[in-house]
Amino acid sequence: MTRLTDKQYWESFYRDSAAEVKGPLPNSGIKRFLKRILGPRLFDLISPYDDYLLWNSVFPAFVPTSGKSLSVVEVGSAPGTFLVRFAKAFGAEPFGVEYTHHGADCNRQTFAANGFEPGNVIESDFFSQEFIDGHKGGFDIVISRGFIEHFVEVGSVISRHAELLRPGGVLFVLIPNLRGVYYPWTKAFNPAQLPLHNLDLMDISRFRGAFEEQPLEALRCGYFGTFSFWMFTAPSEARWANRVIHMLLILQRGLNLLFRLAFADRGCESAMFSPNLLFVGRKKGQ
Repeated sequence: MTRLTDKQYWESFYRDSAAEVKGPLPNSGIKRFLKRILGPRLFDLISPYDDYLLWNSVFPAFVPTSGKSLSVVEVGSAPGTFLVRFAKAFGAEPFGVEYTHHGADCNRQTFAANGFEPGNVIESDFFSQEFIDGHKGGFDIVISRGFIEHFVEVGSVISRHAELLRPGGVLFVLIPNLRGVYYPWTKAFNPAQLPLHNLDLMDISRFRGAFEEQPLEALRCGYFGTFSFWMFTAPSEARWANRVIHMLLILQRGLNLLFRLAFADRGCESAMFSPNLLFVGRKKGQ
């Protein structure tokens, strides 16, 4: 298994992110202030458009509605805030698998602060046979965000995801699109990020093909989101570049409003501008 990142990279990432708020969601005083000033409706309209589509269009369409409590696991789950939001939105029991100590600890604190079992965070290498043997076919939903693009042999990575699902369970895989308009910026201002990602996978034909040999019925596969300045990144020491990004993110709020009014729940996806690629599939079998 050829990894484009190593454990030390992620240990450092989560150690440096230790100050991230882990308390009950919603967790931002700034967001609460803006919501009070702007009103709930306008605040909702200027929130990230791809986030809106994911939570208000994709998940409601594909999350199983069996009437029983769902079990959901996220692969590479730290800091755990996404899982907490999902669990609260859909009444699911959340689990996370995280192979870094700092990431797992951060995730446990997030779960505990939000009333979920911290023991549901599994500190393990996702690719270890021990982990697969202990959790094979154990989940109704598997979520993977920004994970599979850090590997070269993507097919075997996806196969591991599918092994965790029960028959009829649903897999959600979301990866960033560092091609299109996002490539020139990243190449110029944050080039160290490019070797950490499998850019070939961000071509839609290769992305779709990576799932075709899996025991999965494709429910949705394509570019996802319309445009996002959040994809414009720079290292922390590049102060002027980060000042520009800060201004662009303010502009993004206006774009979010425009996208919501123009496209509503339909979205407007393209290879050039969409910030993500998304696959949704159901595991075959009874």
